[in-house]
Amino acid sequence: MLVTFKALLASKLDISHLEAAEAQAFLEVLELFHVQEGLAYNATKANVQDKQLAADFTETVAQLVYYHPSIYANEEEGFEFVASWHPLITKGFYPDAKSAAKLVDFLYFGLAFLQSATVSDALRTRVFEVLSILVHRKSHASAPVTRFLMHRALDMRDYLSAHFIMEYCLKYELLAGTYFVADETGLLQEYPFRISDTFVAHFYKGKWELLVESLHQVLPVGQVAKPGIYDVLKPWISENLANFYAENRKWVTAAHQMLVERVLFVEDESFDYINLRTAEGEYPLVTALNDKEWDESDVILFSLKGENITLKQTETGFYRLQDWLLADKGTNFNRPVFNDYGKIAFQVNSAKELPVRSILLWFVMSDATSSTLSKITFFNDVFSCLLTGWDAKQLPVMSHKGEDFPVTGVYVLRDLFETRTQLENWIPSFQPSGLADPLNQFLILCFYDARFQLNELLSDESKEALYNYLITLAHSARESKPYLRETGVQLIVETLIVLYKDTPKVGRVNEISALKNLHPSIIKTCEQYAKSYYVNTETPLEPQFIQSWYLSLNDYYYSSGKELVWVAEVLKNQGERLAQYFNEVKAQEILANEVLFRLLTFLKRSTKNSKKYPGLEKIASEITTHLSDLLQHLKHRILFKNTVETFHSYLTGHEINLYHQMQLEPVIMPFYRYYFEQGDTRNVAESQNTNRVTPLVTLAIKLSDVVLEQVITDLENFKESRIDSVVYRTFLEKNLTDIQSLLAKNTPLAMQFYQALYLIIIDVEAGPDGTYKAYGNLVRSVFVQFLKGTAMAQTYGQGLQMMAESGAYSENLTETLLQVVTDLKA
Repeated sequence: MLVTFKALLASKLDISHLEAAEAQAFLEVLELFHVQEGLAYNATKANVQDKQLAADFTETVAQLVYYHPSIYANEEEGFEFVASWHPLITKGFYPDAKSAAKLVDFLYFGLAFLQSATVSDALRTRVFEVLSILVHRKSHASAPVTRFLMHRALDMRDYLSAHFIMEYCLKYELLAGTYFVADETGLLQEYPFRISDTFVAHFYKGKWELLVESLHQVLPVGQVAKPGIYDVLKPWISENLANFYAENRKWVTAAHQMLVERVLFVEDESFDYINLRTAEGEYPLVTALNDKEWDESDVILFSLKGENITLKQTETGFYRLQDWLLADKGTNFNRPVFNDYGKIAFQVNSAKELPVRSILLWFVMSDATSSTLSKITFFNDVFSCLLTGWDAKQLPVMSHKGEDFPVTGVYVLRDLFETRTQLENWIPSFQPSGLADPLNQFLILCFYDARFQLNELLSDESKEALYNYLITLAHSARESKPYLRETGVQLIVETLIVLYKDTPKVGRVNEISALKNLHPSIIKTCEQYAKSYYVNTETPLEPQFIQSWYLSLNDYYYSSGKELVWVAEVLKNQGERLAQYFNEVKAQEILANEVLFRLLTFLKRSTKNSKKYPGLEKIASEITTHLSDLLQHLKHRILFKNTVETFHSYLTGHEINLYHQMQLEPVIMPFYRYYFEQGDTRNVAESQNTNRVTPLVTLAIKLSDVVLEQVITDLENFKESRIDSVVYRTFLEKNLTDIQSLLAKNTPLAMQFYQALYLIIIDVEAGPDGTYKAYGNLVRSVFVQFLKGTAMAQTYGQGLQMMAESGAYSENLTETLLQVVTDLKA
């Protein structure tokens, strides 16, 4: 302490008017200053001696200690004086309002001196320690000292002084925490350093504009990467400040300008300020960007929006950013401001964080025909989140008006693209980039999702363009990654199948069906589509349609019936219908004969290779059935003479399957007689036209041991052979005498023949109630005819008798077996 001030306290102060308790307080002050001699001390000591009093540091005592204006006349002595208060205020002896006011006057006056080199670091430090205590303790000095610090720190007219105060404010947290102000009754009340109406009343005369203008002045001020005045005021930011901006939009524009300058010159984002939030959750400084036409500064500000702000408030701003990017043919993408700040707005974790109309931005910026590689790469990466449902064949959930919005194909095509539904004007340009292009993947999902509405949404020209687009992308799938290829071709095929469900264009059906070769997962779908078309009796028969039937027979044959399985149904069910078509439609004789030649060719191939490829035996049987149905109902005039000759040669050929020959003989021979045998063929022709098979009169098949062996083999496997029992009934009955002659000469063959018949007779499934009862009826009949009167009749009769009486059969079948025994004995 200065000697002059020590002398003042010791001898010059008038303390005669102090009350005893006040004197006790003053005595403690003297002792804290180590003043234990002199008139003042002695008088005070005498006044309180032998009195047990509590010290009362009244306003009178405070002024006695702190109010000495003359000391402040000398700046050095003044700050020494202030620094010497430390032990007093630490003890709780604070200046009164008058002394505090004089202190503040001195601080304004001596601030330049306090910054000078004349003042030691120790003194300067102690002064600010004193000020810190005065601000944060319950003192009448709290408010005036706070006001001084605040105004000087935010007064950019004297930047050096403001910076000086700012540094010590940060060091001692002078303007953080709480402060004290006396209320109307004079009682000190504690308040936080948070902007509110009270805060503004205490330090800005109740005028919000003064506070906000002051804040705006300091926002652009500071040094790069160093603490500044913004760090002082940041704790003050509150919902009340946000409310002011929400209610006073004209101040928002000024705030925007200052915040941008802060970003550019101080390189500080002022994140808390731009994201001021009202109690209702509004972010006025961010939402104000929604109502203006953007320039680069708005891009910067929008990049500073917080993660917690709702999409409802930022969606319009995002569209402003989108408009800015699309302006000037997308050149703003290349500006540094977008690279440094704009891209931040596109850092999203899911599609829900993107507004739905941003899809348009993706389509423009990633269009391979007009964009740069860097632009395409960036936006494909941003919007890759729209493809997370690829494997599940689902479009994403995005944002619309702040709510979750499940994107649909109809919405994209009708509401989002609007005039772009004229696909022929733009979609061909997307074809060259193939399935690997994320834009095409998204489009495929959209078309798939809207597949049931495409016929309503699109014109014929657009559908044609879409067809070419999808077919091209499907074939490009071969060059894409496996996960893309599998789902991609599935989506394309399922879309095309719905779009062309009822198309009359055979070529289109064939081309869609042929896509099955692109991936195993769509084979069944493609074949089912072809089946729905080719097996559908509602589909009109036309030459191209019929040709497709039998061209498909080629794939069906070479896959051994594993591909184009619908061909089997055509062969099974379409023979009569096709015959009626040829009978009724003129000038189709050539096509009819081509079809027959093709069928016969594949029948021969199937029979020849059936042992090598088991599936071909089934195909041969199906072709035989189809030929039988077709020829049975076909008029004689339809077949050419050479066609009849070819089929007749087939019947008499030695290398062909006997069963197939037997099945076809009844329908081929009438044609042969019509062209080559003499006699009245009128009745035969009429029978052909009335769909009735003519009974065999002339048997073309030459009976031999080999032929009979084949018959026996077929009978032994009657359940698997699918041979019509009527065919064998005709063959066996017509050849009864010749067969008996062969059997008489070949005992082993006879035993094999009889045993085959016997096993069918005792088979439950060939019984009267069984699945193959027609076979049972046939065999029981011919069994009696062949064995009756032979040496084997008694043996087989006894065997049947024992089986019937075993109790293993139903009553119906038992009676049937006994009837055979009776017939053999008769």
